[in-house]
Order: sequence, then structure tokens, then C-alpha cells
Amino acid sequence: MAKPSHNQKRKAKLKKRAERSRKHEPLAYAGKKYKTDEFAPAFFRTEVGIYESYVMCDSKLTDDNVEEAIEQLVLQMREGPLPPDSETDEGEDDLIIANIRRNWQDLEAAGELPGRNDLIGILRTILHSIEFWRLQSLHPQGYLHFIEGFVKKAGVTVQRVIPTLDE
Repeated sequence: MAKPSHNQKRKAKLKKRAERSRKHEPLAYAGKKYKTDEFAPAFFRTEVGIYESYVMCDSKLTDDNVEEAIEQLVLQMREGPLPPDSETDEGEDDLIIANIRRNWQDLEAAGELPGRNDLIGILRTILHSIEFWRLQSLHPQGYLHFIEGFVKKAGVTVQRVIPTLDE
């Protein structure tokens, strides 16, 4: 079989790039609907889940990691009921999603969890916040630094625990 020409390789590369850009529709929501007292507990618990992930990853997460995980969670929620909590540790995205969902379970147990569409709206509002803090600070962790300060001011303490191996 003949080797693809330079032109064929270029066209294939452009096609892949176009497919990737089509998949990445902006999900961020810039409105104020979800920044109300009604949604404050869900908004706060969602951000606590994100912050817990940041601490668990030894502060190595970036805003891009959080954005990717939230976009993935929004798309999963739009498809229907969320799959059962995953026991797998397949990376930062799964960790962030698992921590958000665990915090939502706490709200659900207290009878304070909003409906699916409202949770999607909250996640989309957080995506806008990520964009905002990314532009404000020009730092790859601008949003994460913001929620770190916010969560600490609210009195939440998160510590990374490293298991010790006693032999």
C-alpha cells in the first residue's frame, strides 16, 4: 500500500482538528440564576468537592482539569441518570467527579439536593467562574486558588492524608 502523501496527511490532520473543535461547544453559563440563596448549598458543596480533589492531588490540579471534569459530568447528566459511582481511579477527572457526587449525596441525605437540570446549571455557572478566574489571574490555577480562599473563609478545612505502611 502506498504511503499517504503530505497533502493527505494535512487533510487528515485538519479533519481531526475540526472534529475536536466541534465537540467542544461552550457549556459555561454567565447568568445569575444559580447564584441565589436557594442554590447556595448545592453550589458550595460542589465547590467543596472540587477543592477536596485539589488537596488530594497535592495542589497539582489545574483549572483545565476541573473544566474538563465538569464538562464531562454535564454531558453525562444530559444523557440521563448518572452511572453508579465508579470505584476506578482513572485520573483527575474521575476523582473530581466522584468528590462532587459524594458532596451531592450529603445534600441528598439532608433533602437539599436540587433537581438534575438545576445541578447542570450550577456546574455550567462554575464553568463560567473558571473562565473568569483564568482571565483575572492569568494563572493555570486561578479558579482553584479562588475557591481555596473561599472555602477556607467559610470554615471548611481539608487535609491530605497519606496512609502509612507499617511493616
